[in-house]
Amino acid sequence: MTKLLLKIAQVIRRLYWRLVKPTTRGVRAIVVGQSGKVLLVLHRYEEGWFLPGGKVGRGESDDSALRRELREELGISELTQVTILGGYMNTHEYKKDTIVVYVVRSFAQQPKRHFEIKAQGFFHPQDLPPETSPGTRRRIEEWLGKRNINNQW
Repeated sequence: MTKLLLKIAQVIRRLYWRLVKPTTRGVRAIVVGQSGKVLLVLHRYEEGWFLPGGKVGRGESDDSALRRELREELGISELTQVTILGGYMNTHEYKKDTIVVYVVRSFAQQPKRHFEIKAQGFFHPQDLPPETSPGTRRRIEEWLGKRNINNQW
């Protein structure tokens, strides 16, 4: 039931974005675990594996939003060695979305369940799941130096 409600909410959001074309801001993280593996999440409302993150709230800094999203959805805290990979424009889904991507190299995790997250896992960058989103693949390739940073998502 939760999965169905989340999918309906996503359809409504996309319709709203198409009509209003809002300006939004989000954060994503390349969370680097043991042996250089990266953390990816599988949402209940969307197909594919993605970098974890979410929306920056009104009056919230990018850094605060990143820490909040990782804590709420994945139980990740005590972030240290945090750097910015880049800022990206995303006009997909009819909105003007700015996404700031961070790299997190040191953290503590107390795994938890969150209603939006179907699964999570650490994957070697050369062995990502086939369903990994193209944008996620590009960001990881940029982080590895295999691709020049392109500010389009």
